[in-house]
Amino acid sequence: MRRALITMALLGCCLSTAGGQAPLTDLRQIAGLTPGQAAQKLPVDLQATVTYPRPSDKNLFVMEDGLGIYIKTNPDWSLLPGDLVHIVGVTSPSYRTTILASSVRFLAHGAMPKPRRVSYEDLIQARFDAQYVQIEGHVLAAAMDTSTVYQSLRMKVKVPNGIVEGIVANPGKLIPEALTDAEIRMTGISAGDFDSRMQLAGVWLYINSWADLEILHPPASNAWSLPVIPTDEAIFSLRNSNQSDRVHIDGTLTYFEPGSLAVVERQGTGMLVETKSELPLHAGDGVEVIGFPEVSDDQVHLASGELRPVPQSTASKPQKVEWEDASAGHFSYNLVSMEGNVLAEVHDSRVDLYILQANGRVFSATLRHSSSDAGADDTARSSHAIQVGTRVRVTGVCFVEPGNHWRDRLWFTVRMRSPADIALLEPPPFWTVTRLAWMMTLLVAISLGAAGWVGLLRHQVRQQTLIIAQKSEEEYARERRQAELEQQRSKILEQISSSEPLPKVLTAITATVSARLDDAPCWFDLDGLPEETWSEGGRLPNAGMETVSQTLSALDGTSLGRLLASPPAAIREDAETFAALRIGVRLAELAIDTRRLLSDLRHRSEHDLLTGIPNRFSMERHLEQILIHSIQAETSFGVIYIDLDLFKLINDRFGHRTGDLYLQAVTQRMKAQLRGADILARIGGDEFIALVPDLRSRAGAEEILVRIEHCFDTPFEIEDALIHGSASVGLAVYPDDGASMEELQRHADAAMYAHKQDKRSRHIFRDNSRALSL
Repeated sequence: MRRALITMALLGCCLSTAGGQAPLTDLRQIAGLTPGQAAQKLPVDLQATVTYPRPSDKNLFVMEDGLGIYIKTNPDWSLLPGDLVHIVGVTSPSYRTTILASSVRFLAHGAMPKPRRVSYEDLIQARFDAQYVQIEGHVLAAAMDTSTVYQSLRMKVKVPNGIVEGIVANPGKLIPEALTDAEIRMTGISAGDFDSRMQLAGVWLYINSWADLEILHPPASNAWSLPVIPTDEAIFSLRNSNQSDRVHIDGTLTYFEPGSLAVVERQGTGMLVETKSELPLHAGDGVEVIGFPEVSDDQVHLASGELRPVPQSTASKPQKVEWEDASAGHFSYNLVSMEGNVLAEVHDSRVDLYILQANGRVFSATLRHSSSDAGADDTARSSHAIQVGTRVRVTGVCFVEPGNHWRDRLWFTVRMRSPADIALLEPPPFWTVTRLAWMMTLLVAISLGAAGWVGLLRHQVRQQTLIIAQKSEEEYARERRQAELEQQRSKILEQISSSEPLPKVLTAITATVSARLDDAPCWFDLDGLPEETWSEGGRLPNAGMETVSQTLSALDGTSLGRLLASPPAAIREDAETFAALRIGVRLAELAIDTRRLLSDLRHRSEHDLLTGIPNRFSMERHLEQILIHSIQAETSFGVIYIDLDLFKLINDRFGHRTGDLYLQAVTQRMKAQLRGADILARIGGDEFIALVPDLRSRAGAEEILVRIEHCFDTPFEIEDALIHGSASVGLAVYPDDGASMEELQRHADAAMYAHKQDKRSRHIFRDNSRALSL
C-alpha cells in the first residue's frame, strides 16, 4: 500500500512540473544549497518522515536518509511523528536551508528513525541540526508553558559542557516539580536558539511527548526542602561554570512578569529572579523561590528560578528614597517610592514611560503591560490625566542600569506594577497652554473684530510651545545618551582589565563607536590576529558604502590594522566622527596589548625559558590533572624521574653556554622518545620529569624509560665539543607505587637514585668522566 502511494505521488509530481524547472527531490541536495541558492526559491517535491509536528508554532521537522530539515507551513494539517508525507514547496534561506511548503500531504504512517546519541559539542556546532537525537542531563528548572492553546513543558537541562533548553509538546503526566534535579534522557529534534541576526545563540531540543523523556535517576530530595536563607546570602552558593549550588529563599513578590522575571523582597533586600514560571501570582503575594545564584554586571540574581506561593507573607512597604541614593545603587531591586515632576510621557502597546525630575535630577518610571498587575486597575489608568508639569509619586521596584557604582551615578528606572502605582500630588501650574487656548477662544467669541489677530497669536504660541518641548526632550535624550556612552566606555575599560575574551571586548568597542555615529556600521580589519578574534566585532556595511577609518598601532609602532565605519554622509567628515574613531582605536590598542602581555606572562610562568618545556609549577598542575583523571577512569600512569649525569662537570669543562646548549639538545632527544600525550618538564638545573598517562601496563612505561636512557648512546656535538652524556632514571607507576603526587615523586626519585648508585658501582660514571676529559 505504501509503495503504491509513493508511486502515485511521484507520478503527480512529474506531471505538475513538466515544462518547468525540475524540482529538488533529494534532501541531501537541498541541505547542500548555499544561502544564495536557497534564496532563489527553487522548487521542491519531497517525501520524508515527520519527526516533530507542532501546529501551535507552525513547526514541522522531517527526516530522510539520516538528514533533517525544517518546514514552514500553515498549521492546517493533523500529523503524527512517524508519518510519511509528500511536501511541495520552495527553498528559503535561513541558518540552514528551510522549505516554504505550499502543500503537506499524508501518505502513510511508519516508524520513527533511530535516535542518534550526541554530545553538547555536537549540538552547539549544529552537526545534527533538525535530526532526531538523544542526550542525558540534569534538570535545573522545569515549568509549564500556558502562553498558547497547546500546553507544553519547558526545561533547562545541564548536560556535560553546556545547557540545553527542552520543550515537551505533549507533557501528559509530567509534573515540573518532580523533574527538578532529576537525571533524565531526552529524545527529540535538535534545533537552535537564534539572535536577531540569525546567529546561533543556544541549543533547543523539541520533544514530542512525555514518552520521549526517561527519568534515569529521580531527585535525591525535593528542591523545595532546602533550608530557606536570606536573599543576601544567596551569593554564598555561587560557583564557576554552572556549578553553583541551588538555593531556597522566600519573601514577598514585589514585581512579576510571567515567563520572564520576578523580584522577591525580604527584610528590605530585593532579589531578581529569572524564571519561566507563569503561575497566577501578583505583587504582594508570599512566595518561595529556588534557583542558582549568578552575578552579571556586578549584581546578584537567581537564574533558572522556580516559584510557588505560600499561604502567609509579610507585606513589603515601599521605602521613600531620594535620587542620590537610588542612582548610587543602594536600593537596587528594592520596593521604593519617589516624587518628581513629569517632564515627558510616552505610551505604546508595550509600556507607559514617564520622564521625571526630582531636585534637578532626571530619572524614569515605567509600567510594562507584561507585568502581572498591569491590567489590575484600568479605572486608575483612565482617571490619571497626567500632564507635563504635574508632580507625582511613583511606587515600584528600582532597576539600576549596569555601571561602576563606586565612581559614577547610575541610570535607574522605577518599574511600576499597576496604574495605581502613580499618584498625583500637585496639578501643573494654572497657566498651561491648554488654558491659554481656552482663554483665546473666549476672547474670539467676545471680540469678532479681533478674531484674525487672536487666531494668529494662538498659532504662534502653539508653535513656540512645541519648539520648546522638542528642544527639552532632545536635550534630555542627549544627556541620557551621553551618560550611557560614558557607562559603556567605563564597562569596556573594566573588561580590558579583566579576563574577558578579546572578541567580546572588540565587539563592545565597535558597538560603542557605532552608537556615537548614529548606529552606523562599524568593524575591525586587523593584521596578525586570527580572524575569529575580531571578525565578530560589529555590523558590516552594504557593498558600495563609503567608509572612514583610523589605524591601530602596537607599542613598537607596527600596524595592527584599522577600525572602519560607514557613517551617514552628513557626519562623515565631522570632527565628532573622527573623535569617536580615535576613542575606539585607543581602547582596541589597549585591549590587544593587554591580552598579548597577559599571554606572554602566562607562558613565562608555566614554561622553562631555556628549554621551552613546562616548568615544575606546570608539571605539578599536569600531574594533579592526570591523577584525578586516572582515579575517575580507573587507569594507570607513570612518572619518570630523570637526572643528567656529570652535568656540573660539563659546565666546568666546556662552560655554561655549552652546558645550556647541551640541556636544549638533551630536551629534544628525550621529547622524541615520548608519545604525543606524554609531558616532559624541567624541574631543576639538570633534573627532568616525564609524565606518561593512560598506561595499559607497567611494561609500557618501562619501554619509554629504556628509550630515554638509550637516547644518550650517541654523543652530543655541541659547537666544538663532543659530549658523551648519560642520565639516571627512575620510574613510579600509579597506583602500584603510590596513590598521591608526593608518593609517586618520592618513589620515582628513589628509583632514580638507586639507578645512579648502581651505575657508580659499575664504574659507569668514571668512564663518562674520562670521555668528557678527552
